[in-house]
Amino acid sequence: MTAEDKHKRVIRERRKRERDQRIQSILGAAKKVFFSKGYVKATMDEIALEAEISKPTIYQYFKTKDDLFFSLMLPVIEDIGEQLEKVEKKLANGEYGSGGLVIQDLFNGFRHSYDMAPVTFRIVQLFQQTGLVGELDEETGSLLNEKGARNFRLARRVMEAAVKQGLIKDINIHEFVDVIWGLFVGIVQLEDIKSQHKQDNKYLKPTLNMAERIIIDAMSTEQRVEGGSNGGGT
Repeated sequence: MTAEDKHKRVIRERRKRERDQRIQSILGAAKKVFFSKGYVKATMDEIALEAEISKPTIYQYFKTKDDLFFSLMLPVIEDIGEQLEKVEKKLANGEYGSGGLVIQDLFNGFRHSYDMAPVTFRIVQLFQQTGLVGELDEETGSLLNEKGARNFRLARRVMEAAVKQGLIKDINIHEFVDVIWGLFVGIVQLEDIKSQHKQDNKYLKPTLNMAERIIIDAMSTEQRVEGGSNGGGT
């Protein structure tokens, strides 16, 4: 490689770093504005002001507010799917000795996605629960709906496999997955509200652990599992 080629490569790498840093700065600003104002009331002008850049600069990286919002939400939604895939793979390999461990890993997986980006996690859940997906353009709304639906299909496959292996009691899978997910999200939201969204909420982990133990005691064919959600991934 010639000196000129090396120089060009260095310039390309620097430009990529600068682009990545700018994108992260915009996403960070968008997260703050979306959380404080809500999706509908948030404007690109406010996001640009928070990011300390011009609005045209934002449009160099994100075509619309919907595109920006989707880019913010996507990592959390995809991480949930990745955590569920890990549990599904362990089930396929016969690595679980009890249903309690399956449920424990599900809670750990959800906790991993929450810990990765607590504010974004809350935005995602509030957005979906308040039915604001319809406010997005058709393409973006469809993509979000499909990715969310995929995660629920994954969770149901996990539970179906656990039931077939005799690890979980035979029950309506759709209802059971909704109960687990609703319980986790509900506790996170409740404790966030009680702590005024502080990151050091001392009640969140023990409350999630209690919910996990209740589900295990009710549904696992082997109920005795040591410990509880440790806040890590699966």
